[in-house]
Parts: sequence; C-alpha cells; structure tokens
Amino acid sequence: MEKNQSLINKVSPFASISEGQKYIITKNLPQLIQIVLKDAAEFQSTQIQKLKALQQLKMICCIGDIGEYLTQVFKLLAKIYMNDDKYYLNECRQICYVIGLKVQIDYYLPTLINQARFELQAQQSKTLCNLINIISETIVHENDNLDLQSLVHLIGDIESVYSDCWEVMECIYYLENRIISQSQQELPIYVRQLFQALLTIRSFNKLDCEPLLHSLSTKCGYTSVTDLHANEISLILEQIVNQEHFKTWKHNTREFLKFKAIVTGCGDGISKYMQQIIQIMKYSLGGDQEVELRLEVLLLLDKVVQIESIKDSIRMYAAVMISQLLIQSMVWKANKPTVKVRKAAVIITLYLSEMLSQEEILELFPALAAPLKSCMTDDWAPDLRFASSKLATSLIKKCQILNYEIIRDFYPSLLERLDDSQNQIRIEITFAIAAIMQQKYDSTTILEYIVKATLIHLDDSSEEVQRAVFECLLRCPEKGVVLKEAELAVKNFKYPRLCQELIKLVS
Repeated sequence: MEKNQSLINKVSPFASISEGQKYIITKNLPQLIQIVLKDAAEFQSTQIQKLKALQQLKMICCIGDIGEYLTQVFKLLAKIYMNDDKYYLNECRQICYVIGLKVQIDYYLPTLINQARFELQAQQSKTLCNLINIISETIVHENDNLDLQSLVHLIGDIESVYSDCWEVMECIYYLENRIISQSQQELPIYVRQLFQALLTIRSFNKLDCEPLLHSLSTKCGYTSVTDLHANEISLILEQIVNQEHFKTWKHNTREFLKFKAIVTGCGDGISKYMQQIIQIMKYSLGGDQEVELRLEVLLLLDKVVQIESIKDSIRMYAAVMISQLLIQSMVWKANKPTVKVRKAAVIITLYLSEMLSQEEILELFPALAAPLKSCMTDDWAPDLRFASSKLATSLIKKCQILNYEIIRDFYPSLLERLDDSQNQIRIEITFAIAAIMQQKYDSTTILEYIVKATLIHLDDSSEEVQRAVFECLLRCPEKGVVLKEAELAVKNFKYPRLCQELIKLVS
C-alpha cells in the first residue's frame, strides 16, 4: 500500500496538503464529490470549469474513500473520456490510474463490466469505447484478482457485435495489451479467445499486432507466434467450415480478412490445415463470386504455395489445388473482367506444375486443356497469353506420355500462337511445340503438319523468331520428316539461309 501511495502522490497535486485539510476533505467527502461530479457533467459548465472539476475529482480520489461513489465516477468518465481536449483525456487517465492503485480490482471491475455490457446491448459504441478504455487504464499492475473470465467473455461479446468497427476494436487491442502484460497464471486458459480477437484486429491492417502476439505466445508457453497460430486456429477454421460463413464472403468481409490473417500468420504450421483451407478457397473461387474476392484468394494461395518450409506438403496437394481451385479460375466468363484472376491462376499452376508427376499431369490434362487454350487465345491479354504459353511448355515437357486424343486436340492452339502479335509469345511457344514434337506418334500425319506449319516461321521477318523456330525444329526426333518438309518449303522462302542450314544438319 505504501508503494501505491507513492505512485498516487506523483499524479496528485495534493502532495503538500496538510493533515488538517485532508481531514476536512475526508469529513465532507459526500458533499464534495457530488458537487465535483455535477460541475464536471454540467452541460452549461465552461471547459475550464469542467477541467477544474476533473482535477478536484482526482484530488478526492487520491485522498478519500470513494468506493461507494465509483459507479457515479465511472458514468461521468464514460461520458467525457474521449473528449477531443488532451487535457480532459489526461485527467481522466490519471483518475483511472489512481482508482486502479487505491481500490481492489475485484471491487470495481464488475461495475465497469456491467456498464460496458449495458452499452453493448444499447449499441452505444462511443460510450462503450470509453468504458473499455477506462477498464484498460485501471489495470495498473500485475494482479492475481483480475477477473479474466469476465473480461475475456466481454471481449468476445464485443467482438461478435463490433468486429467491423475499428474504433471499438482498437480499444479492445489496448485492453488486451493491458490484460496480457498484467495478468498472471490463468492467461493460457483464455489464449484462444484473446488470440481470436487479435486476429480480428490484425485483419484491419492498421496496427502492428506482432509484439502483442509475441507476448501472448510467450506467456502461454508457445515457442513463437507461428507456433501460436498453428495450434490455436483449428477451432476457428472448423467453425468457418461447419457454419459455411465463406458462402457469404466478399473481399472486404471481416470474416474473410480474418481468414487472410490466419493463413498469412500461420507460416509453416499451415500444412496441418491444408484440407480445410482448400475447401474454403474452393467456394470462394467459384465463377459466381465477385472478382475482387477471387483475386484476393488467389494472391493468398500464392503466398501459401511459396512457403519453402512446407514444400513437401504443397507437393502432396499440388494436383488437388490445380483441379479444385485453379482450373475453375482460368475459365472465361462472359461479362466478367477476369483477366487478372485467370493470369494469377495460370501463374500459380505454372509453379505447381513443377511438382507434378507424369501420371498426375496426364490425369489433369483433359480438364485443364480447354481453359488453358482459352487463356492462350485471349486477344486482349498478352500477359495472359505469355503465361499460359509457358504453362503449356511446362506441362508438355514434364509429360512425355500424352495420348493421341490430347495431342490432336491441343496442338492447333500451339501453332496459332506462332502468329501472335507479340514476338516474345511466338518465341516462347516454340518450346512447347518442340516438346510436343517429342511425343510418341502412332502415325506421322499430325507430326508432319506440325513441322510444316512451324517451318513457315523460319522465314519470319524477326531474326529472334527465326532462330527460335530453327532450334525448335532441330529438337524434332523425326529428322526425316523435318528434311522432307524443309526441302519442299525452302524454294518459297524469302530468307532461305536458316532453312538451308537446317537441311544440312538433319540430312
């Protein structure tokens, strides 16, 4: 108590008050406190009068036994705590600080919590913010009597109502900060509820929650924030899946932003929850969902697949992610501006394709071929055409066992890109054509046509394209087919040098 009194003296202007004066204030406390509360709350009081009344209230709190007047004091503070005047705010904070030092927390905290619950039911967000801040300011030192259960339940109830209100959730952040720093043994019991509220706060992307999450993880026995995420999100994800909240998500829905915070914060621990995450993303990437949401989900998926430490898990789910998440995202939709979505899906598929086996590619190809061809022929999106050409190259190179039906269906789309308006795309597609030439053919008819159509571009006006086509034809294993078609084509060439060189090399 002596320690607390010395702290009180630091904020009290009564440090030099005489014993006689203290006696008078103590004796007349009921009358004095009512006058002060009235002056501070009086609408007609000037700003100076109100500030003076707050200073007097602080003096009374330092000296008198104000226990029975706490409800009235808190009601006053709840009305004026968020006043724009910094002097008001400073006085209110110091009053809360003194109360926290002088009065046992288990005496006044229930009163504050009840007032906060009343304002929560009345949906008075401003007064509720004030009360939350008052609670925070009165928790001034480590306390075994801190009623964590009531506080955590209050935080959970407030979050369920005001999860989209930054002003309220910011106050919750500072309350959690005070709880985590000052509470003692029971904190691990309530880690999940505190963590969930911090996820909501983090989803606003306005405060750096990492230091507070680190404190929470340390006090609850976790080795890191990532470890905290990995162990505490199971019930949250299960709740999202079971209640199907994701079916109503928009790109700015709080639950979706919270889901993003979960996934990005989990690090390598995310591997344990890949099935739930894929299930949630699958619905969110549906063609009827808003474009902004689909793009945000794909960007989130890209972050997940790039986590180096869980590469084995990503490899395990690569085919599933392509079939359930990415193929549907490549599909063209009428009257839908989906170029960015389709491009993102192609780029992620290109990355994942490096992890696929030949058998997995062969199984995926029938479903993948149509949307991939659609992306390769999008006249208005050269970036999409280029990315999808690289994907086609990767898939064909990795799978040397494509059947006749797949080759017959797919090769015209490759040849069409040789006439693309962008030389970079024309050069890139030669790698895919070279790879498809190396497939096994029961008949040379298709191969002859591919070689013939490719040879035309050996006479291209671009030297870079000529060289790329030359290298492509050299890779064809059927040299006789190349020789035959080259000898027929060279007579009509404007620039026959490369074709003549090709004939020499394959002869």
